[in-house]
Amino acid sequence: MQAKFNRGVNITQYDLNEIIRKVKDREPFQLKDNERSRVWSLRVIISKLYYSLDYENEPQATRQKVTQLLLYHGQFSKEEIDEIFELSAKETTEYSMEFLKQHPEIAQAEALKSKEFPDEVEGKEEERIKEIKYIFPHYR
Repeated sequence: MQAKFNRGVNITQYDLNEIIRKVKDREPFQLKDNERSRVWSLRVIISKLYYSLDYENEPQATRQKVTQLLLYHGQFSKEEIDEIFELSAKETTEYSMEFLKQHPEIAQAEALKSKEFPDEVEGKEEERIKEIKYIFPHYR
């Protein structure tokens, strides 16, 4: 099976798994010499690593783990990694466990909205705090 990315550049599942292995083992791997290929390769690598971790419950901790792994590998800069994450960032009110632990007041408000206390929050239209999550294409 091949994942198509970078408008015409194909990468096999084996190649992608081999790149991920090399990142984890801190081994360099070949990239095409053009900037566009480098950006798309990094995006695929970040996506694969991000979705392999506990991204649903801990999106920010997962971002930090992926960033650290790639920085330890040494082939990409923090700026390159941050740019990919920023391009994939999305604000949401569908909160993760990580976010609710950091914001107990939101966790309490969410509990009040549950089936047990629906009348206590009815009619309140407030600006809700938004969490940043990351949405990447899925590469298999």
